[in-house]
Amino acid sequence: MTGPTHNTAPSGSGTQRLITPSAHRHLRIVAGVRFAVGIFLAGFGALMLSRGADGLAVLLLTVAAVHFAWGSWQLTIARSAPSRTGACGR
Repeated sequence: MTGPTHNTAPSGSGTQRLITPSAHRHLRIVAGVRFAVGIFLAGFGALMLSRGADGLAVLLLTVAAVHFAWGSWQLTIARSAPSRTGACGR
């Protein structure tokens, strides 16, 4: 008799498990939204910097940098994921 051949290892790498399943389907769109938010925050941070609100400007520019880094990471994952074309080639 042979023993069970169930694979109990979780699927996906550690970094891919951090992304929600709904975001996996549209990862490039989510990354694009992150870049758009980052651009908005950077612009608003620059405006606050020109108005003299240095503390708020540093906070906004830091959050913008985080959005750019996170969006870049998501694009890297989206590019490394295998293509999901169906049998019809869609």
